[in-house]
Amino acid sequence: MKKISDLKINDTAIVKKIVALEPVKGRLQSMGLVKGAKVKVLEHTLAKQTWDIISGNTKIALREEEARGVLIDRINENA
Repeated sequence: MKKISDLKINDTAIVKKIVALEPVKGRLQSMGLVKGAKVKVLEHTLAKQTWDIISGNTKIALREEEARGVLIDRINENA
């Protein structure tokens, strides 16, 4: 299954599962990263160490480790 860390800038996806230990998992869920949430990658650093995403009206900054723990299904909005 793909992870947020596999996405490119402007890619959109649906969250399928969060694989992380507490308290990280709880923090991500409290910001809206829950199963079924639609997310879009706004930008990431060149080395892909941090990711800026948006879920609903919430902008979220993720470290690489957190981005690898959010499992997603990519949406092809151009199809």
